[in-house]
Amino acid sequence: MSYVEVAVDAPVGPGRTFSYSIPQHMSLEPGQLVWVPFGRRILQGVVMNLAEVAQVEVTRDVLQPVEPSPVLSSAHLRLSQWLSRYYLCSLFSAVGLMLPPGFEARVRSRITSLGKPDDDSALRPETQEALKQLDGKAFLNEAEFVKLLGRPGERELARLVEKGYVNRRVDLPRPSVSPKYRCFLAPAPASSAEEEEGLPSRQRALLTAIRSSGEAYSASSANKVFGHGVARALVDRGIVAMDWVREETTPYVTSSKPGPEHQGSPLTLTTGQAGALDQIQGVLNDPLATPRSFLLHGVTGSGKTEVYLRAIQTVVDRGDQAIFLVPEISLTPQTLERVNQRFPGRVAVLHSGLTQRQKFDRWWEIRDGAYDVVVGPRSSLFAPLPRLGLIVIDEEHEWTYKQEESHPLYHARSAALELSRLTGAVVLMGSATPDVETYQHTRRGGHRLLELPRRIPHPDRHPDRQENLGQTQYQEMAQVEICDMRRELREGNRSIFSVKLAGYIEDCLRQNQQTILFLNRRGSTLIVQCRDCGYVATCSRCSVSLTYHSSDSRLVCHRCNRRGRMPR
Repeated sequence: MSYVEVAVDAPVGPGRTFSYSIPQHMSLEPGQLVWVPFGRRILQGVVMNLAEVAQVEVTRDVLQPVEPSPVLSSAHLRLSQWLSRYYLCSLFSAVGLMLPPGFEARVRSRITSLGKPDDDSALRPETQEALKQLDGKAFLNEAEFVKLLGRPGERELARLVEKGYVNRRVDLPRPSVSPKYRCFLAPAPASSAEEEEGLPSRQRALLTAIRSSGEAYSASSANKVFGHGVARALVDRGIVAMDWVREETTPYVTSSKPGPEHQGSPLTLTTGQAGALDQIQGVLNDPLATPRSFLLHGVTGSGKTEVYLRAIQTVVDRGDQAIFLVPEISLTPQTLERVNQRFPGRVAVLHSGLTQRQKFDRWWEIRDGAYDVVVGPRSSLFAPLPRLGLIVIDEEHEWTYKQEESHPLYHARSAALELSRLTGAVVLMGSATPDVETYQHTRRGGHRLLELPRRIPHPDRHPDRQENLGQTQYQEMAQVEICDMRRELREGNRSIFSVKLAGYIEDCLRQNQQTILFLNRRGSTLIVQCRDCGYVATCSRCSVSLTYHSSDSRLVCHRCNRRGRMPR
C-alpha cells in the first residue's frame, strides 16, 4: 500500500479523512498515531486504513509515527467512524475517546528572527513592532507572535517567512505520558567468528557477559559496567542485537482476598434470577443469536447485581472479558468491591479520579490483557479490551451516561449497543425504572426483556443475598397512596396534611417509630389555591401549577420560567 487515509486533529466534517503518502523507509498500520502536515500546520492524526489510490492527485508524506505500534483495534476504528457519523463530530475527536491518556498533543512552533529587514517601510506598523520585540528575544511562540501581528496574523507570518525576515521552527512533541521501555542485549544470530576477531577488550568482555548470562542482558547494566558506547559499537558491527521491551508498572492494587460469596456454599438463585441467567447464558454461548442485548427490569433489591456477576463469571470462565459500567464515579468504589470480591486481582478501574500516569498505565495493562473485568463510568466503555464478551450497564436510565460537558457528545448506552454489533459482545442493561426509549425498543423486539418483579429480603448484608431457594420469602413492596387534596378541602380538612397521612404519622409515633417526609420543592409554596373553589393558578403556556416565591412576591413557572403577579 502506498497511501494512508488519516483522520487529522482539525475541525473538519464528520467521517472525513485525508490521503497521505507513506515514505519508503516507513511502515504504517491502521490504528497508528502519526504526525502529518496539514496546510501550514503540523497536526496529529490516526491512520484509519491503507489505500492503493489517494483521494487527490498530489499528496504529502507522513512525517513520522507517534508510537511505533497501533494503539487502536479495528473494532474501535469502526466504532469511531460510527460515532463521527451519528453524533456529527470530526473523526479524530471520536478517536480521541479511545486513545491512551496523554497521547493527544499539538505542535508548538517557534519563531526566530533572521535579522532586521533592510527596508521595513513597506511593512505595517504592527509588523514592525512585532519584529522589534522578536529581535530582543531568542524566540517567540508562534501563537504569541501571530497575536502581535494583529489581523490577519497567519497570512502576515507566512509572508514574513517567505521573504526571509523570520524563521519558523517546528518541534514535534512527545506525548505528555508515554510508555517506559527497557533495552536488552542479545547475541545476533547472524554474527560470525570473523566479525569477532580483533575486538577491543571491553567489547569482547561485554560480548562474553551477554553470552554467559542466562537471561536478557540489560543495556543499562552494560553501560554501567563496561562504559557508554561499548554496546552501541557491538550493535553497529552486527554482533549484538537490541531488544526494546515496554516496562511493566505497578498494577492498580485491588484485594486478592475472595469475597464472602466464595467462603462456604455459593448463593442459590431465586427462580426469577435463574431464569434470567439461563437466557443470558444462552445468548452468550450462541454467537448467531439476535438480538444480543438484554433489559433486566428488576425492582430495587431483586438481585440484579448477582445476575450481573454470574453473567460476567460465564464470560471470564471461557477466556473473554467484560466491562461493568456504573452511572457515576461515587458508585465505582462499592461496585469495584463487589466485583473484585468475585474476581480477586483481575479487576481494573478507570475513572477521572485517577492521575494521568495511573490512567495511562491501566490503559496499557488492559490492552495487554492483564485484567478480565473493567469497572468505571461511561468513559470505561472505550477501554481497549482485546476479547470483549459482555458489557453491563447498571442503572441504564441515568442521565450521566450522556457526555454533555465536552465534545464529542455521545450516549454510552447507544455506543455500547454499536460496539456490541461490531464485536459480537452481549449488552446487559439493568434498571428498576428503565428509560422510556429503552423499554419501548424492548417491546418492539430490539432487546430481550428479563423481569425480576419481587424483592429479596436482606437480613444482614447485601440486598441481593439469599440463603436457600426453597425458603425464600419475598419482601413486600412499598405501598403508594395518592390523596386528592381538593376532596380533602371539600370535606373540611384545611391542613397541609391529608387525613390518612396524619393518621399514619400518629400511628408511627405511638409505636415509637420514625417518619420521613420528603419535600422536593423550590419557592415558598408549590401551589396557589383558592380555598373556596379549589382553583389553582397555572401557567398559560405549560399548564403546570405556578410556584409562589415570597422573596419578590411573584408566581414562577419552573418549566418555562414565566413569571406573574400574585392574585388578590
